[in-house]
Amino acid sequence: MRKTWMLLLCLLLLSGCGKEKQSAALQSQYAAMTGAELAAEIAVHLPDEIRQYQVNCSYSARGDSHIVITAPDTLAGIEADVSGDDLTLTYEDLTLSAGTLEEISPANCLPWMLRAAASGYVLEEGNETIVGRDCLRVAFDTTGGNGEKVVCTTWFDRETNEPVYSEFSLNGELRMTVKVISFISDTEASAKP
Repeated sequence: MRKTWMLLLCLLLLSGCGKEKQSAALQSQYAAMTGAELAAEIAVHLPDEIRQYQVNCSYSARGDSHIVITAPDTLAGIEADVSGDDLTLTYEDLTLSAGTLEEISPANCLPWMLRAAASGYVLEEGNETIVGRDCLRVAFDTTGGNGEKVVCTTWFDRETNEPVYSEFSLNGELRMTVKVISFISDTEASAKP
């Protein structure tokens, strides 16, 4: 009887050894991506209020991204170029170097989300339904420009691997949420006529 229990225990333990985490295949896909076009609704969670934006983003895995604010109307048309950690703002004919991005912001959260999907350290993964879609939820450990730990938790559609929703936490505090409205990766864009 003891041999039977030992054999069952060994089989149970070995059955999980060959399983690859679902996030590993997802990260391989995002690491191979060279660019993407996406639109998103962003909510910044401040101590006394929540500020909301809608943006379009052209992402390059080389490190350059271009963001255009489309809402609210009072900010629509402002553009941001993110190159590494440097931020430049443009509105009509005015261009302003805004310095270095040290933390997560509406200007860099979409590129950050995609870089985390490609190379962030996976803290945990699970299955959840969000925004009516069956998703793989992955929490990525990343580091901000000032060395602080930023956890980027993103829900990816199970059928398409597209990002659906993301949350950014700094020191355990929710700082920003992102609802992805549209997403086209470089491979999808090149396959379309």
